[in-house]
Amino acid sequence: MISTSTNSSSKKNETTISQVRLSDSSSDSSSYEDEKLDIKSEEGLISEHQEQIKQHNQTKTYKTNKIDKYQIEISLIALIILNLLNKFENFQPYTHKFLQLQYKYPETNYYDIGKDDIYVVITGMFAATFIRAFSMHYILKPLAKFNKIYSQKDKQRFMEQGWCVMLYASSFSVGSWLYYHSSYFNNFDNFYINWPHDEMSGLFKLYYLMSIASWSQQIFTLNIEAKRKDHYQMFSHHIITVALVIGSYYYYFTRIGNVILVIMDFVDILLSTAKLLKYCGYQNLCDFMFGVFVLGWIALRHGVYNYIFYHAATKARDLMVSGRCIDGLIQKRCYTDRIVDVFLSLLGGLQIITLIWMYLIAKVIIKVLTGNGADDVRSDDEDDD
Repeated sequence: MISTSTNSSSKKNETTISQVRLSDSSSDSSSYEDEKLDIKSEEGLISEHQEQIKQHNQTKTYKTNKIDKYQIEISLIALIILNLLNKFENFQPYTHKFLQLQYKYPETNYYDIGKDDIYVVITGMFAATFIRAFSMHYILKPLAKFNKIYSQKDKQRFMEQGWCVMLYASSFSVGSWLYYHSSYFNNFDNFYINWPHDEMSGLFKLYYLMSIASWSQQIFTLNIEAKRKDHYQMFSHHIITVALVIGSYYYYFTRIGNVILVIMDFVDILLSTAKLLKYCGYQNLCDFMFGVFVLGWIALRHGVYNYIFYHAATKARDLMVSGRCIDGLIQKRCYTDRIVDVFLSLLGGLQIITLIWMYLIAKVIIKVLTGNGADDVRSDDEDDD
């Protein structure tokens, strides 16, 4: 009896222990399953977040390309309509101003300036918009593919910098030719002697009006591209540049304007070329070109530019003495101290922005010297490299 009772009690205990173990095992299994579900949930959230980022980047790229596509269509249609309407005599009094330089002196090849020059500037903006968008889509995009640039971001940057090289090289070539054949070549005093200089060749006038159109158009493109960390410096730079180019045109300070545009264009060619080499994967060539760019930047944008600024501040008034405003005398253009000070302030503001960029350039120089290679410190706000 005792043996049977003991065995029965033992079996009950074993059953209880087994139930407890099963309960613990079930609890552990349930906890493990919960942890697995939590991990899967977290992985799902991460995957969903990554997909959202991917879709955002794709959408951003698509929007940029879509805007570029509309640039081609709108600008081309506008240019075609202008030229077609100009074929009809009834429209020519209105359309020819968009397609021909105005204010030509009779029986000469020289031009003056006037308010109707705005029409050629508008045509130039449409032309610059079309040429830029067309070149990026049909020339630079295939070049990016040829150089095995597959990242949407890098491809877009490659096309933008490729256009910069094309634009600045064209402007630099024409501007340099005009400067070399001018009376003020290596003689800055002639910027101001016999001022105002109200006679300019057709090529010089077209060059200056297209400079106004180009810089104005760049303000537009600056705001449709992905913004960089120095977006507001760039925006301020473009606004000041447009103000200087328009102001110098109106006040016949086109000679000094020509030289400043030339030195700016040359440095921009070097910078954009260095960036192109980087996007193509030629890091050593990029570093070399970056070194050339730094030398050009310091020599031209801080050396020559500041000498021009100093020359204007110390000599312009004395050399333009016959052009000072005189009460009661009708003058085509005249200057006051305030007018000169405004121009000097704009030139100084441009130099301040240039100094800020010099600080950014110094950071890249440190990277190159430490063996990291030249990189663009003007990275995107949303997606830094």
